[in-house]
Amino acid sequence: MEEIKTERQKMIDGELYFSADPELITARKFAREQMKLINNEEDRLIRRQLVEETFGSTGTGSYIEPTINFDYGFNIHVGKNFYANFNSIFLDVCPITIGDNCMFGPNAQLYTATHPLHPVKRNSGLEFGKPITLGNNVWLGGGVVITPGVTLGDNVVVAAGSVVTKSFPANCVIGGNPAKIIKEIDLEEKNTSLASQRNKIDALDKKIVALLEERMDAVTSIAEIKKTTDKEILDPSREKEVLEKIAGYVTNDSYKEVLIETYQGIMDASKHFQQQQLD
Repeated sequence: MEEIKTERQKMIDGELYFSADPELITARKFAREQMKLINNEEDRLIRRQLVEETFGSTGTGSYIEPTINFDYGFNIHVGKNFYANFNSIFLDVCPITIGDNCMFGPNAQLYTATHPLHPVKRNSGLEFGKPITLGNNVWLGGGVVITPGVTLGDNVVVAAGSVVTKSFPANCVIGGNPAKIIKEIDLEEKNTSLASQRNKIDALDKKIVALLEERMDAVTSIAEIKKTTDKEILDPSREKEVLEKIAGYVTNDSYKEVLIETYQGIMDASKHFQQQQLD
């Protein structure tokens, strides 16, 4: 047997429903009582608790400034770290789903409610709605209007005063009436100066490795000589002499200490390699 839907369920499902249904009238009355409590409460923690009791679901760290207006409240679902500035309006006849880390400027307006275009049907009291869905990290500027059925992807930024009449994908800035894409948001950190210097280091490293290979060729030859002459690997006087020469080669005194440490490491590695050859 086909299940008969209540007017409330029809409303939530985006179907035509009668807003004068007694259950919905009672729900709207309760919503107005909750709005009055929320908007008149000066204690931030108590106000947040009231919002949590009224909304369908709320994430941790969510906060809404007064005043806030909504139809029912139970169709509003917000993620963690949600923040709404003053005078938010949520017409939530259908679900309004808001992701994590979203921010609303003052006077943000989200409308899921709409009406039939035909005047006879509209005048009969039939209404319907379309859900609104915002992804994570969405930022609405002041005075933004989101119309029924809109979905915004993650990281979308909406310029102040925009009217959003259609859905947009993730990672873009939109604005205007009706809103259009202004620019794409590139999540890859770009620093041309940094990239240029890193490329320079890569080129220098290639040259340095080639020179170090030549040095290791000389180290290998020295290891062969020491092997035939039974000389010790460590020659403190030679090591001291090399480090003094390195210090003399450095023209920028601020680099001297780190370059001497670097060459000490090179010589330690060379000694270890020579010892392996002798063993």
